[in-house]
Amino acid sequence: MEDINASGEPMATVDNIELQRIGQLLYPEVAQFADVIAVYHRGTDIIFEITPKISHNVWLGALRKRFLDLGFYLHLYEQDGSFVIVAKDIRPETRKFPWLNVILAALTVVSMVISYSYLEAGSEIFRDFSLMLPGVWFMLALMSILAFHEFGHYFAGRYHHADVSLPYFIPAPTLFGTLGAFIKSRSPFKNRIELFDVGVAGPLAGFIPALIVLIIGLSTAGFAKIPEGGGAAFVFGDSLLLLTLTELIAPVPPEGYQIVLSPLIYAGWVGFFVTMINLIPMGQLDGGHILYALVGRKRQKIIANITLVIILGLGLLWTGWLFWAALIVFVVKTKHPPTLDDSVRLDPKRRKLGWATVVIFILTFVPIPIEMITY
Repeated sequence: MEDINASGEPMATVDNIELQRIGQLLYPEVAQFADVIAVYHRGTDIIFEITPKISHNVWLGALRKRFLDLGFYLHLYEQDGSFVIVAKDIRPETRKFPWLNVILAALTVVSMVISYSYLEAGSEIFRDFSLMLPGVWFMLALMSILAFHEFGHYFAGRYHHADVSLPYFIPAPTLFGTLGAFIKSRSPFKNRIELFDVGVAGPLAGFIPALIVLIIGLSTAGFAKIPEGGGAAFVFGDSLLLLTLTELIAPVPPEGYQIVLSPLIYAGWVGFFVTMINLIPMGQLDGGHILYALVGRKRQKIIANITLVIILGLGLLWTGWLFWAALIVFVVKTKHPPTLDDSVRLDPKRRKLGWATVVIFILTFVPIPIEMITY
């Protein structure tokens, strides 16, 4: 990009038209408060060398806000009386057709259908495709829950003009047929309000359909005889909310019978489990986002470390917690990175909503999610 002199006129030949356009867009904003000595780029950063007309303490906050409105984050550096502004571009990228997202979603659909069907009927599903019908119902219910969750994040991010991707669903040969889904944020969170809104939108949007699916499943539950011995089965743990809903909604099975784990009950259970895992208050999980926005960086780090110790202790009850602990430590991380402007505080309504998600986490928490028993 060419340099621009203090009058705003080009000083050299243009070598990057887009960066020149950005510099010219931002130049008048800077020139209100400082004499601009030069404008150039370093990589994708736009650099302004300036001499402030008045103290930067007076105008820095207003200029930083204006830069954010235009899609840039402002860094101000001072060295030996010289001032430099670095503008980082955080605008959303131009999007192409999301082939990878579509392919992963299609593979996840197939994986869910097969996983549930195999859980019910074993290898017979490959000889009689009609046995996969329950798996289709399970897939429709669970995909709806996951889609609501991820698109909650997506639309909240777009509302704040964050550069977020469409959901990436993860097919996997697990009991659920998936490892969940995620979206990528290609721009940093501007402040704690944006962080909170994006973080809280997913769990709340996913929890509602999970609750509806589970209520329908429990209210229409069927019964099967309790096996008398000579076999093994997976047992799925109960959360406080699931126990309450079962007591209030599910029909009481006759003596010697138990409620059948139908596709809807199973999908609702998985929906609660996904909500619970995502609300763990660590790193860049949804719970980490929410807690950071609520209590700030230092307290979030302390609570995250305490939570990690608790999870490791729960590993004595269910070894799966050790897997989640390792995933969090090495991939998600325990502490949360700072937003671009941590000084912005949450309003009372958001704070109440944030603490409501903590209640949801407690109500959906399962100490021993899955175990194999013999009978």
